[in-house]
Order: sequence, then structure tokens, then C-alpha cells
Amino acid sequence: MSEQYDRHFDFEQVFNFRDLGGYDTADGRTLRWRRLFRSGEHQRMQPYEAERLRAAVPLRTVIDFRSEAEAGDPRGPGALVAADVIRHHFPMGNADAKFAARTEGAWDPAYAEMLERQATAWASTYSLLARDETYPAVFHCVTGKDRTGVFAALLLESLGVDEATILDDFALSQQAMDTLVERLRARGVMKPDETPNPALGVPRHSMAEMLAVLRERHGGARAFLRAQGVTPETFDAVEGRLLAERR
Repeated sequence: MSEQYDRHFDFEQVFNFRDLGGYDTADGRTLRWRRLFRSGEHQRMQPYEAERLRAAVPLRTVIDFRSEAEAGDPRGPGALVAADVIRHHFPMGNADAKFAARTEGAWDPAYAEMLERQATAWASTYSLLARDETYPAVFHCVTGKDRTGVFAALLLESLGVDEATILDDFALSQQAMDTLVERLRARGVMKPDETPNPALGVPRHSMAEMLAVLRERHGGARAFLRAQGVTPETFDAVEGRLLAERR
């Protein structure tokens, strides 16, 4: 039995912050807890919340997938970026996409297209995870479910986590989006009867389609990353940093 921790972290206005630890791999290992986290953007994190998190998890790296426009928030990159924390920015995505979805009443996350279009950025991010000095680390976008979700799925698949577990991890983001909507309503930002933006949805079938493209068109996560220059030594190092034998 592997050691258990709470996966979800709750903050007042930062959503979808959770640990990627605890997932089993096909070869009998498990992802280490308190090493790697996924999240939505965190510039709204209160200073006391950041201090509480740092006391539990001494973060050393923040990986930011937000677009240049999204990351240009006047509040800065977020409370977790400090003097002893390195931020790596891999800008991607369209800052207006979610606003357009609200107007149009529909949203297509296009995960498979995102996978292929950002192949170089995914490989660069993956290579960061081969370095011991990277950890503990968090990777994030705005809501922590789309760009963040694609990278999480790619990483988990490369480590031998089965597809059902990958999709279950992706689906956990719906809980966070529901909480986001509840708190926006409580603060009066959304009306009680207002329909949430479709872009806050967490479409499991879309991530399943991305995984199918990854498998059928590219031969799986490792073949996809190898085509971008990721070496066998890097795969070994990522395994060493993130995987442990099951107890």
C-alpha cells in the first residue's frame, strides 16, 4: 500500500490545485506524492495561503502555459513565484478563446490539435522534469484543465499510467470548475441562474480523442516526445524523479 496524501488543495480564489502523486503504473511503480502538482493560475492567491503552501511543499519551479496576454496580468505571475522559485514560461493558447465561447455558447477544446501544435513546448517541459533541482514543481494554465490537462495526460501516459486513470485525473477538474462557479455566484460575479461559460466544461471524450491521436498517429507519448528530441536518458531521469516502488 503506497503512502496516501490529500490530492486536492483548497484556496479562496485559486482553483484546481492538486497533486499528481499516487497513480500506479503498468510496471508496478507509483508516482511519488508531493513532487509534482497541476493547477489553475494563482495570481489571486493570498499571501497567507502561499505561506501555508510553502510550509507544506517547498516549491522550486513554476511552469506557466498561459499565453503572453494571459500572463501579463498586472498583479504579476502569482504569489508562488518567489526569489527561490524559478518560473519557466511556455506561452500558448488564445487569451480570448474562453470569452468567445461565452458569446457563442459553445466551445471546442481541440486537445489533439493542441498536442501537435505545441509539441516543442511539451518536450521542453518534459525535459525540465528530468532535473532534480526542478522539484517540487507545479505546472499551470488559467483554469488548470486544458493546456495543463494535455501535458498531464502526456506525462502520465509516458510513465505507464493506464488510460482510464489518466481520464479520471482529467475529470477531477470538473469538481474545481463547479467550485469556481459556486464561489463566483457567492461573490455576486455570476447571477444565481446564469449559465456557466461552456469553456468551463471538462469534456472527457475530448481528452480520450487526444489520447487516441497520441497512440494511433504518433505511437504513444514516448514516441511523440522522442520525435521532439527527448532522449532515453531523459525518460530514465524523469522516471527516477517521479516514480517509486509500490509499498
